[in-house]
Amino acid sequence: MLTGWRMLLDNGRTQDGEPHLAGTARKPAVRLSADTAAEIGAADGDAVTVSTPRGSISLPLIITDMPDRVVWLPLNSPGCAVHRQLGVSLGSTVKIGVGS
Repeated sequence: MLTGWRMLLDNGRTQDGEPHLAGTARKPAVRLSADTAAEIGAADGDAVTVSTPRGSISLPLIITDMPDRVVWLPLNSPGCAVHRQLGVSLGSTVKIGVGS
């Protein structure tokens, strides 16, 4: 199941013309629980791909204390525009796998 959040510093319009501010943003990453990461054979830092029939997003993994079989993505960060790329909303079922 997909979950996520808009990061404070992302691809939003408030950072237009502010490359130094945008440069302080956290790097986009996918987050999974340790058990979910183990199910797909992924380790911290590995590229993990989240996909739907419409598209996919590949980001480095951060293993996080969170519910199993839930995948977290930033909603509108560089390389990760969930609604546009995946065509789904939060709470949707997505596929996850190791690699890009």
